[in-house]
Amino acid sequence: MDIKDVLNHLETIKDVHKNIILTNNFSKISNSQISWHNYKPGIYKSLYSKEYEYLVRNRQYSFLLKDNMGFVQFYYEYKQNALDKLKMAYYPYPVKLNDTGADIENHISDVYDETLIEYYYDVWEVFNHQFELNINNKELKDIFEKSGQFGNNESIENLLLAKFDLKYEHTNSSHLRIDYDASVNSHNKCELQIGSVNELRLPLKQMISPFIFFDFILKNIYRKAEYLTEIKSKDSYQAKYAFHKSLSKSIEEFDERV
Repeated sequence: MDIKDVLNHLETIKDVHKNIILTNNFSKISNSQISWHNYKPGIYKSLYSKEYEYLVRNRQYSFLLKDNMGFVQFYYEYKQNALDKLKMAYYPYPVKLNDTGADIENHISDVYDETLIEYYYDVWEVFNHQFELNINNKELKDIFEKSGQFGNNESIENLLLAKFDLKYEHTNSSHLRIDYDASVNSHNKCELQIGSVNELRLPLKQMISPFIFFDFILKNIYRKAEYLTEIKSKDSYQAKYAFHKSLSKSIEEFDERV
């Protein structure tokens, strides 16, 4: 796939999945690079929710999905018309708010996402304990009843953590990505990696098209959604899927004995 082909594939994703894409941000940056403006390289090792928020706020994505379903990155770099580097990544939304009726008492000025504002505020409460707990508080009573494992003499730490666990569902703690580097000679050229765990890389024998990668993400995060069932039933979609699957390219296997 040359740079023109990749752009066409990304346009196909934008067109086919326009109903679930909130915004797209991919671009041909130069004659040798497809990315997004203000591209920032590197892997972040901070709290995943902060990493996610930073990347979204700085528009470090190709496709941002609706309904807090995360975002997808596609980065391609060419040398002498041959693919040199590739990154395909999916960043899922980090938390799910179980209790949507709670009020936020403090404003955290550098966070734009309301769910994450509340999440960070509660994290701050857990680790700082800068308030008094009313043992007659209805919310705490509900925690006792739902958990069934706390007595009346529980510490503030346990009460706060119990409240925190009931309020939030930690849906994800990292991202998933495929990396390709044509010049690497110390490990496989194409690998699947989870988060910033550099020591664990799963070698891939084939390089897939961006359409197939996007399709893989959708099939897993929208498993029971009517949208996915409807679109998969269309002949036009099946034809596009078959075409893009045929573009998979075999990767030279790395000899680990060397």
